[in-house]
Amino acid sequence: MIGYPRIRWIDYVCLLPFIALLGNALIADDWQTNTGIGKHIGLYIVMPLLPLAAGLSFWNNGRRVSFHIVDYLILVWLAIAFSLSYLHFLAVNNTMAIFIVLGGVYFCFRIFLAQRPMHRRMLLLVLMLVGCIEAVWGLLQLYGIARSQHALFRVTGSFFNPGPYAGFLAVILPVAFYYLLWDRSAFAKRRRRNTGFLKIRWGIALLTFVCIALILPATMSRAAWLAAAVGCLAVCGGYFSCFWRPKGKYSKSIGRLIGIGIVLLIIASVAAAGLYHLKKDSADGRMLIWKITVKGADSWVGRGMGAFGGKYGDAQQTYFKWGQGTDRERWLTGSPEYAFNDFLQLGFEQGYLSLALFLFVLLFAFVTGIRYRRFMAVGGLAGVLVFAFFSYPFRLIPFLILLIFFLTNCIWHRFQFAYIWTDPIDIRVRARWNKYTVLAVLLLSTLYFAQTLYKRYPVFQAHQAWNQAQIYYQTGSYEKVVAHYKPLYPLLKDQPHFLFEYGRSLRMIEEFEESTKVLFAGTHVSADPMFWVLAGRNRQEEKKYHFAENHYRYAANLVPNRLYPFYLLAKLYDEMEEYEKAYDLAVKVVKTEVKIPSPATKEMKAEMQKYIDQGKKESKKKNEDIKKLLGPILVY
Repeated sequence: MIGYPRIRWIDYVCLLPFIALLGNALIADDWQTNTGIGKHIGLYIVMPLLPLAAGLSFWNNGRRVSFHIVDYLILVWLAIAFSLSYLHFLAVNNTMAIFIVLGGVYFCFRIFLAQRPMHRRMLLLVLMLVGCIEAVWGLLQLYGIARSQHALFRVTGSFFNPGPYAGFLAVILPVAFYYLLWDRSAFAKRRRRNTGFLKIRWGIALLTFVCIALILPATMSRAAWLAAAVGCLAVCGGYFSCFWRPKGKYSKSIGRLIGIGIVLLIIASVAAAGLYHLKKDSADGRMLIWKITVKGADSWVGRGMGAFGGKYGDAQQTYFKWGQGTDRERWLTGSPEYAFNDFLQLGFEQGYLSLALFLFVLLFAFVTGIRYRRFMAVGGLAGVLVFAFFSYPFRLIPFLILLIFFLTNCIWHRFQFAYIWTDPIDIRVRARWNKYTVLAVLLLSTLYFAQTLYKRYPVFQAHQAWNQAQIYYQTGSYEKVVAHYKPLYPLLKDQPHFLFEYGRSLRMIEEFEESTKVLFAGTHVSADPMFWVLAGRNRQEEKKYHFAENHYRYAANLVPNRLYPFYLLAKLYDEMEEYEKAYDLAVKVVKTEVKIPSPATKEMKAEMQKYIDQGKKESKKKNEDIKKLLGPILVY
């Protein structure tokens, strides 16, 4: 195979799809559809070009790809996780489709980055520029110059809330820090051949680092701060390890390192305690979510990709139904869409076997990256994983792209179990099969990407139609909502907000049976108790009191700190003429401390207090009547 590019400009053309992929983070979530899938659309647009660009670069350079043990582990992981999820649903949902697409993106990156070192350098430069633009965007939002993507938060960048935005910046910060350290040599008196490029890159790194450091504290994301700190420490440790030489006796050097480690551990402990007490309720709430996620995990087979919301709701309802939760846990309970720990969520959805394969992938990537001194990729990957331990970056396209990018940068070299290795197969045979393997991977990726794009285009159109029809929902024209939403239902069954709007609209036009069916579909993808509440109200309207009682009870156990399910259950018992149960629940509603007070909760408490007072008056009157009746007899 040739060792130089045939046509140089082809390499620069092939860079464009990969640059667009990294720049996907700059697409606002409400782009095109206003339903939160803007970045997904960007991925689908660029993904058919990736295997073509990788294939063209492979043809132009002809560099053999040294396959790594991580490549084989990822193939096994893709096959097992996809098969188990398919057995759960007997269909391919959006999460499963994205999972396989990202597997193809991984191999496109592996082939493309192996062709020329220039590819890695240019893409890392683009990544820093993307981070710089996001940071400047956030600064403009902070000072009221640019519009935020969320009405409740001032700083979001192109994301829907500050958490993912801060995490994205925190992951890029170690990359900028790496080049700040390593490109200082460009300013030395001894001139080098590529000094101009190094100075430009150092300037971009400095600008990116400063902008991110300015905006990151304003996001108030503790997970992002921790991710940035760990990533930068990994880069810093790698940098100094390259120049550190033990002075004096070896034992003294080791003792000095142990002392530094103890000091860092003390600092980390104090910082962790401070971060915990900064938002104590939030931290305790996440630990409760982790606890229930572990309890609800289904061992080795998982619950299916994309099924976290509904299955987690079942586990949380069961937990509180049997009285396992403390008063503190009942107070902290919510209806999360994510586990706020992607490792636990991966084990919950895909099973322990898939989680073990993923951990092995990370282990071999870190070992290879450290062995070959790729500390930039190691720092970035460490930042992603630390953020994933406290948040949900693996549910967001930009973070998955970054994860793949850092992984492929770590395993640029082949992993060796020993430095002395003799391959029994002739190098010419290996080179030929390497070529065939690369071409097969690219061909299969192209075919799968084309099929996925063809199947997902109607879903994109459904999101557009949903966005246009939402005006009817907002104005209360529920018959028009039902007419527009009905054909979209088969394509948007994985969207909780769509299912809630459709189910509620059906209820408002008194199509109770169909409404309940749609609301039950919502309970499979969401832990929101309002799906059960509306289903209960449908059953109550149909005079199916037993079912209504079960639905209200389920909603009450799902999120015990909410008054509404108990309030509706009290009214249901009153309608069923079970006044004693209604009275007990009314007392509970009045005595329950509200987590988030509102006019609605005050009205419910006032109505229940009135019901209690009325019950006391009736009870007092009854007692007086009995005394009047029995008075003469008692006297006699």
